[in-house]
Amino acid sequence: MNSPTSSAPAAFEAPGPGSWSIDAAHFPRPVSHFQAEIHPPGITSGFLDCARRYGLLIDTLDFRFVNGFAYSSPVPAAEAEIPARFRAAEDVFRNKIWREDLARWDRDVKPASVKAHQALLAVDPATLSDDELMTYVERCRDNLQRMIHQHHSFNLAAILPVGDFMAHVGAWTSLPMGEFLALTRGSAPESAGSFPEMDRLAEEIRNNPDARELLESGQASADILELLCNELNSLGEATRDYLGVVGDRLLNSLDTGEPRAIEVPDALIARIRMAVEQHEHQDVAVTEADVSRLREKIPSEHRAQFDELLDEVRLMSRLRDERGFYSDVWAGGVMRRALLAAGARLAAESRIEAAAHLVEASYEEIQALLSRTGGPGAVELAERARYRKEQRAENAPAELGDPASPPPPMDGLPPQVIRVMTALGTAIQSLGAGPQDNRDSAVVKGIGASPGTYSGIARVIDSIEDLSRLEQGDVLITAATTDSFNIVLPLLGAIVTNAGGLLSHAAIVGREYGIPSVVGTRNATAQIADGTPVTVDGTTGEVRIDAP
Repeated sequence: MNSPTSSAPAAFEAPGPGSWSIDAAHFPRPVSHFQAEIHPPGITSGFLDCARRYGLLIDTLDFRFVNGFAYSSPVPAAEAEIPARFRAAEDVFRNKIWREDLARWDRDVKPASVKAHQALLAVDPATLSDDELMTYVERCRDNLQRMIHQHHSFNLAAILPVGDFMAHVGAWTSLPMGEFLALTRGSAPESAGSFPEMDRLAEEIRNNPDARELLESGQASADILELLCNELNSLGEATRDYLGVVGDRLLNSLDTGEPRAIEVPDALIARIRMAVEQHEHQDVAVTEADVSRLREKIPSEHRAQFDELLDEVRLMSRLRDERGFYSDVWAGGVMRRALLAAGARLAAESRIEAAAHLVEASYEEIQALLSRTGGPGAVELAERARYRKEQRAENAPAELGDPASPPPPMDGLPPQVIRVMTALGTAIQSLGAGPQDNRDSAVVKGIGASPGTYSGIARVIDSIEDLSRLEQGDVLITAATTDSFNIVLPLLGAIVTNAGGLLSHAAIVGREYGIPSVVGTRNATAQIADGTPVTVDGTTGEVRIDAP
């Protein structure tokens, strides 16, 4: 990955032949050198696994980082594989093969992932010798590599049913798609920031006056968490269990270069306070009346199929986020924990300026630094960190390389192949959005992704550190959200993002928690000032800047 300095403009060149599109929805800012090196192979191999299983006519997404920004280009399937892809596509909808994937996820993959992460977290890297620490870093890296592949091997199980649903509904009605997608609300509790461990901890605090007093004491959030963890009773156990699930997950990024939840204790304490006050998780599941109202907009001859398609989307909805939570979001946090421990030793020797700067090195450079045989200097690593902090995807080219070509016509292809590819195309198109016309400074336009209207104070979140400023009822204005952000989602009254489409993370979690969401505005973070009163219309996709 090229490493332009913050003072020099970056030259963006296509990383290979073809057309390359930026992925600002998942990577709104440059990633660390470590992540840029480890991420692409897992995406490519994981996507290839499910492409073959689901009969796609593309092999995978070639995924590269240019100046730290993510770009992808589709790779068509080899001609020799086409007959096998045709046969695979015949089974996809007939057998609903995503159900097999979900069953395997619940039975085998998810439990094994939890076990792998917990085994690594059981090791205290501070107690290891230098040689042992290097071995431990390698174990964490191997785990992260597996988990990136694992995440993306479930891509089609997570997005194909909803893409198929959207393609059919779009052919049957011109009503806003966000209203139909909102019918999945309540199907993915973790996407709404609800965890059994959170519920148990909140109940323990409600029943313990001293704990409630501590929570509202005004002490530093990190100290409150430590005191709760040290309780030698069920309260302490509940706190440790909750932090064991969320503490070492990356908070709002897929990049190991960004903090874990435990590194932003203010956000965790704010979430705990809200859970204690709520008494129970907000019931946002859709009603039969909600379904009936929209079902009536579907031509009568298609309503039975509408019901069937909606059932599949609801069934699979939770896999959208779970495949990240229990795979690379958690593994990335475990990896960061190991690198921070290693970085602390190097910082103590003044080999690097800060422990967190070690993630700015490639793995080969990390090995050289830890063995004290070479590697980049402290100034260079600090400059890489500064570059990542300053740069944003909205300032990078949306496309690189050759102009994008329209997809080849599907005339003459088997019907089930057409259906698979249409579902995939619909889903992928809905993960992102093109730039919006936001010349009217009083109204910021985007895509209405979760219906409803909400007025509140805009909180512009540009970095993980900013999360501590979130208060209950704020309107989040940010570049993009990722799976790990769900930990603090319940604090919000509405979501507005620069990047994303109807199936982006911000759209999905907004619908799941029943709060209005507008995505794909391109530049809301630049147009809306922090602390400004705004009204978010998640149906029309407009954000009105109100007079103070």
